[in-house]
Amino acid sequence: MNYKCSAMKIKLLVPYLFFVLMTFSCTNNRTEDAGSETTTENSENMENGKEGQSGYERLDPKELPDNVIELIGKQWMLVTAGTSESFNTMTASWGGIGYIWERPSTFIFIRDTRYTYQFLQQEESFTLSFFPEEYRHALRICGSRSGRDTDKIKEAGLTPIQTSSGLMSFAEARMIIECRKILVQELHYENLTSPYKEKIIKESYDKESAKHQMFISEITNIWLKK
Repeated sequence: MNYKCSAMKIKLLVPYLFFVLMTFSCTNNRTEDAGSETTTENSENMENGKEGQSGYERLDPKELPDNVIELIGKQWMLVTAGTSESFNTMTASWGGIGYIWERPSTFIFIRDTRYTYQFLQQEESFTLSFFPEEYRHALRICGSRSGRDTDKIKEAGLTPIQTSSGLMSFAEARMIIECRKILVQELHYENLTSPYKEKIIKESYDKESAKHQMFISEITNIWLKK
């Protein structure tokens, strides 16, 4: 009698076990299919350049190898904004790299009379490009000529390139930082504190009174030349 009961129980369990196994198999297949789609999508992104920049490798902002004061204040940088059809660049030596609003960010300061300023206002993103020392003369040209009436990029001997994000930079750059604007604000010089106020006004604004605009921007990519 016990044997018959056990046999009956097993017969009743077989359909249930078959259902569980089939359900698990289908679920597992769906998971594998989803994974295959993700892998394919990532491969397509890499082929289209969305996951990388030709000739460069992506750098985590936390791994920035340079001393920032030396990098910006002494080596200088090119601030570039616009599209491949219309863009401009200028040399800058005021700025910084840091952390604000839970984001790695850049801080740059541009006079509102500069031709590049209007491109920075129009565009959501821009690049900061840094060069080996042998391009010092090119940076001087880009800092002393206006893109309004001269082709200073050609004169400087630089080669424009478009990053994988669609932003403009130069093939000669050893490092490119892509930035997306967070805050744009005019500097109010009345807020300067003593004893800096008189000295800074004399040093920076006696010859040109144009206002500086501050751009705080999130770092979206850093590309380091291979």
